[in-house]
Amino acid sequence: MRPKIVRGALWGALLLPLAGCSDFIAPPESDPNAVPDATANQLFVAHQANMFLWHGGTATRFSTIWMQQMGGTGRQSADHERYDVNEQDFSPMWFPVYIQGGLVDLRKARALAEESGDRVFTGILKVSEALMIGMAASYFGDIPYSEAVNQEIAEPALDDQATVYAALQSLLDSAISDLQSGVGVGPGVNDFNFGGDASKWIAAAHSLKARFHLHWVEVEGSSRYQQALSEAQQGITSDPLANNWTQRHSTNSNEANPWFLWTAVGRAGDIAGNSMHIDLMNGGTPADLTDDDPRIGLMWGFGLSAFEGQYIGHSNNPGPGDPGADASFLTTPANSEYDNPIVSCTETNFIIAEANSALGNDAAAIAAAKAALACQEAWWGVDLSDLKDSFDGLSGAALFEAIMTQKFVSVFVNPEIWSDYKRTCLPARLPTAPANEIPGRFIYAQQERQTNGNIPDVASQPTRNDNDPNPC
Repeated sequence: MRPKIVRGALWGALLLPLAGCSDFIAPPESDPNAVPDATANQLFVAHQANMFLWHGGTATRFSTIWMQQMGGTGRQSADHERYDVNEQDFSPMWFPVYIQGGLVDLRKARALAEESGDRVFTGILKVSEALMIGMAASYFGDIPYSEAVNQEIAEPALDDQATVYAALQSLLDSAISDLQSGVGVGPGVNDFNFGGDASKWIAAAHSLKARFHLHWVEVEGSSRYQQALSEAQQGITSDPLANNWTQRHSTNSNEANPWFLWTAVGRAGDIAGNSMHIDLMNGGTPADLTDDDPRIGLMWGFGLSAFEGQYIGHSNNPGPGDPGADASFLTTPANSEYDNPIVSCTETNFIIAEANSALGNDAAAIAAAKAALACQEAWWGVDLSDLKDSFDGLSGAALFEAIMTQKFVSVFVNPEIWSDYKRTCLPARLPTAPANEIPGRFIYAQQERQTNGNIPDVASQPTRNDNDPNPC
């Protein structure tokens, strides 16, 4: 072990041209796209549509290609697999954090909720803010936050990554207090995940706090594991079909899963399945399909009889088969409405497992790993009894590696696998190519740099973020 201490019309509105920095920091009153009289519910619906696209878009594609769940096979995706990126690539990850359903609208909605005395709604909006800002800080490091929604500041300063995370932990504590108050009616049916259920949002907030504590284990060690464990135990730990915080999609072309829209509609052939993920599901032997994980046919979209040889490896570590192979079940129209988890029962139980393992509590770690796989059984409708039994008798480094390997397999097309790798250097088979070091952060968006003097040029930006100073 080496732990390194409603929707359709609003979705369409999100396709409006991106604004410059001064616009996302403080949208001018003359902005024809601004909706100054929108209700808190309308603003929250717009935020959810934005967040579903944001979470399932660029971050997912980059992280899964770099982490070799997927392989880039065409056009810019092939460049991204070679870590050939530029500051224009990350605009789709930068601007939605702030505009078009981002922080600006969340703060407007919160002001309205607070004005009406609706603490439940206020708490939900705070949790939503913590997710987007926290993941933006995970991707980019230092980001505008304390000055980001201020009409007086056109060029907001970058807050240190640690300062942002600390602020979000406080924000989540405040959100939990609001949600526990029971005061207010919340968004009701305008909440696409939990219908305004405060108890489910409280669990999601604790899971998110646990995730963010894990992000600092590399530099702060066991104290963060203790905090992550405490929060995760209060998080989403059961009944994933009811409790997972997920993207929400439909078969409507304006509401389809962004992975489907990219790989099956706009960029067919650009991304395909990667042998790293698939081999880990069948014991690491591409030619042996006798002990297959029953999730293979579900995650990758074809039956086992047609599976062998139908996937690719990384460009410099090729597996068998056709480079044009299907890029998972998400490319098929029947699955265009798949609601990919954002914060889940599986992830939360694996956090409990990782923390217990790192702290030397092997029995508790094994129990939590089995609970994580039980969440997978319920989510996919499969029997993973053999896989759960495989944890029995493991201890120490072997147990820690098994936990992180199974989390990599289970947390499918979710950017959190990138943070896991940067923290633990597992799965150990990574990286295979094209260099010895997987990228450590996203580059700031070009338009932001050109309009905000606080953004350094690309050559002056760090290659790693403060919570991950050491490459694997």
